[in-house]
Amino acid sequence: MTYPGIPPTNHRAVPVMTVGSAHLIMQVHIECTSCPVKRQAKLRLVEAKVFVPADAPHVGS
Repeated sequence: MTYPGIPPTNHRAVPVMTVGSAHLIMQVHIECTSCPVKRQAKLRLVEAKVFVPADAPHVGS
Protein backbone atom coordinates (compact mmCIF):
# COMPACT_ATOMS: atom_id res chain seq x y z
CA MET A 1 0.00 0.00 0.00
CA THR A 2 1.21 3.51 -0.74
CA TYR A 3 0.29 6.76 0.93
CA PRO A 4 0.34 10.28 -0.56
CA GLY A 5 3.70 11.94 -0.03
CA ILE A 6 5.44 8.69 0.95
CA PRO A 7 7.51 7.04 -1.79
CA PRO A 8 6.70 3.45 -2.77
CA THR A 9 8.87 0.80 -1.17
CA ASN A 10 8.33 -2.24 -3.39
CA HIS A 11 10.25 -1.91 -6.64
CA ARG A 12 10.49 -5.58 -7.67
CA ALA A 13 9.04 -6.71 -10.99
CA VAL A 14 5.83 -8.78 -10.79
CA PRO A 15 5.01 -12.07 -12.60
CA VAL A 16 1.83 -10.76 -14.31
CA MET A 17 0.90 -7.16 -15.09
CA THR A 18 -2.35 -5.86 -16.54
CA VAL A 19 -2.58 -2.60 -18.47
CA GLY A 20 -4.55 -1.11 -15.57
CA SER A 21 -1.95 -2.05 -12.99
CA ALA A 22 0.83 -0.82 -15.29
CA HIS A 23 -0.86 2.58 -15.48
CA LEU A 24 -1.18 2.76 -11.70
CA ILE A 25 2.45 1.71 -11.21
CA MET A 26 3.61 4.45 -13.59
CA GLN A 27 1.70 7.00 -11.47
CA VAL A 28 2.83 5.69 -8.08
CA HIS A 29 6.48 5.29 -9.16
CA ILE A 30 6.59 8.59 -11.08
CA GLU A 31 9.76 9.78 -9.31
CA CYS A 32 11.64 6.47 -9.54
CA THR A 33 14.54 6.58 -12.00
CA SER A 34 15.84 3.00 -12.10
CA CYS A 35 12.92 0.97 -10.81
CA PRO A 36 12.36 -2.60 -12.14
CA VAL A 37 8.57 -2.53 -11.72
CA LYS A 38 8.29 0.90 -13.40
CA ARG A 39 10.41 -0.36 -16.31
CA GLN A 40 8.16 -3.44 -16.55
CA ALA A 41 5.03 -1.24 -16.46
CA LYS A 42 6.36 0.99 -19.23
CA LEU A 43 7.16 -2.02 -21.42
CA ARG A 44 3.66 -3.42 -20.77
CA LEU A 45 2.03 -0.15 -21.84
CA VAL A 46 4.20 0.03 -24.98
CA GLU A 47 3.32 -3.59 -25.77
CA ALA A 48 -0.41 -2.75 -25.41
CA LYS A 49 0.09 0.27 -27.71
CA VAL A 50 -1.28 2.70 -25.12
CA PHE A 51 2.09 4.39 -24.53
CA VAL A 52 4.41 5.58 -27.27
CA PRO A 53 7.84 6.62 -25.95
CA ALA A 54 9.51 9.68 -27.41
CA ASP A 55 12.22 9.12 -30.02
CA ALA A 56 14.61 11.36 -28.10
CA PRO A 57 14.78 12.48 -24.47
CA HIS A 58 13.20 15.85 -23.87
CA VAL A 59 12.21 18.13 -21.02
CA GLY A 60 8.77 19.61 -20.62
CA SER A 61 6.18 19.74 -23.44
